[in-house]
Amino acid sequence: MDITGKRILIVEDDFRLADALCADLRRRGAVVVGPAPTPFYAMQLLGRRGVDGAVLDVRLHGTTVFGLADELCRRGTPILFATAQGDDVMPERFRERPRIAKPYDPEGLLHALQALQPDGHGTRASGPPGSKGPGAAGGNRRTRMLRAICGAMRASARARSGEAAAGKSPR
Repeated sequence: MDITGKRILIVEDDFRLADALCADLRRRGAVVVGPAPTPFYAMQLLGRRGVDGAVLDVRLHGTTVFGLADELCRRGTPILFATAQGDDVMPERFRERPRIAKPYDPEGLLHALQALQPDGHGTRASGPPGSKGPGAAGGNRRTRMLRAICGAMRASARARSGEAAAGKSPR
């Protein structure tokens, strides 16, 4: 799936990593929102406008991103967590959410983002009932989200099994 024109929120406090990620997504045609180094700044960037997806670093300057993640979920925005830490830092409500281990390669991140939008449409709310806006095809929002989560989990499992086969320990 092409991410051209999709609004992707980047929340990352490591400037070099955030800068490289944003540049890569822009080269691929995404409309990058951010990078935001804190959840507060991310909320300021969002305002009332939605995004098609978000990449969230779990730990930001000693705090976590879970309050922002709750708000994005409330808005129906698919999220991808990026973390170098294990399952123990993830609250139960987010343990089944897609995530990618840091450090990640740009292709792995792209595949994970593509899995968040498997039907090729944006995931923002479509507008009034009966409208033919983004997301009208490919099922309702819940179905699309479940497909995205399953795809991201499959990609993560493949990456982990590849690391295990190569003798590397996951980070």
